Amino acid sequence: MTDADIVNALAGAIRNRDSFPAMPSDLTLEEGYAIQKQVVAEVADGSIAGWKAGMTAPAGQAAFGLKHPLIGSLYAWGRLDNGATVDMVPGVKLECEIGITIDTNGNALSAGPVIEVPRMMWNSPDDAKGANLTATNIAAYHYIVGEQQPIRDDYAELSVTLTRDGELVCEASLADALGGPIPALEWMLNEASVRDMSPSDGMLLITGACGGIHDGEPGSYVADYGPLGTIEFTIQ
Repeated sequence: MTDADIVNALAGAIRNRDSFPAMPSDLTLEEGYAIQKQVVAEVADGSIAGWKAGMTAPAGQAAFGLKHPLIGSLYAWGRLDNGATVDMVPGVKLECEIGITIDTNGNALSAGPVIEVPRMMWNSPDDAKGANLTATNIAAYHYIVGEQQPIRDDYAELSVTLTRDGELVCEASLADALGGPIPALEWMLNEASVRDMSPSDGMLLITGACGGIHDGEPGSYVADYGPLGTIEFTIQ
């Protein structure tokens, strides 16, 4: 497959919520980022709402053959509000995160809870590699945005619990991803500069999973971020 073939196949899979196409066995990370840029241009319809940090946990990096996190883009069409219902489609996952809004200079304006709903559906388990994940735009799909609030200096002292139908799914510190949202923001801005990604006013940056990635199973969910508020949503 040529790069153009991969871009077209990935864009179609994202739009149609199908499995990702079979991926090359020897794709490099730089090639993955080049494909990602083209996939985002095809799928976003010209509207980028922000960026996402992915593979922020060492265990996830090791599983995908990486030694560092990844950066991708958020589709404007992927944004959902608190109380949303998400369709149960193959490959849907859940991550508890903090989202930060920035200005055109990358300064943090506000922050708040976000539940990312990526969709990762490989054609083959052998395709689950860092460069391939990069090419998919780090499986970007939906994200549910909670209330934005003034920036705090005590995120390391706060935590989130996620429950499904009253049963605990995960509990984690808000410093779980890259040491917390503020250090994560610094990493994302630096990496974005390397990748020729420019900030714009009002962009939302989601800073990595707190408590890992979880299968999106049908049910009613509550993500309790303590003083930062809650996000409630349903998968059906």
